[in-house]
Amino acid sequence: MKDFKLDNYSKPGLNVPDGYFEQFPEKVMSKIRQEPEVIPIFRKSRWLMAVAAVLVLALTIPILNKFLAPADEPDLAAIESYIISHSEISEYDIAELLETEDIQKIKFDAEIEDNAIEDVLSSNTDLENYIID
Repeated sequence: MKDFKLDNYSKPGLNVPDGYFEQFPEKVMSKIRQEPEVIPIFRKSRWLMAVAAVLVLALTIPILNKFLAPADEPDLAAIESYIISHSEISEYDIAELLETEDIQKIKFDAEIEDNAIEDVLSSNTDLENYIID
């Protein structure tokens, strides 16, 4: 390696322009006094948020309707056919499961004449069994 002698180096290190430090405080203060430019992060955020909200609602309403909808109740014909096909269920079992509100809701609109009732009672030979039960 070559020997480096600092005394022989003719170029000065760093040069400061003339009058730099006299103008420096004025330049700094002028830059501080200027209002900084505000760059918004969300430029079109209102439109994007509105579109996102509509999409979220459009996707969640059908899902919520599916889960919050009442369960489908079986129709009366299906219940009646089930009861008929399962003969081990008696009227007494059904009567025990009914509450007073359910019994009050049952309405009998059939008008039966007295002669029809007498004919059924006279032709029925098991009438005594029904009375005992």
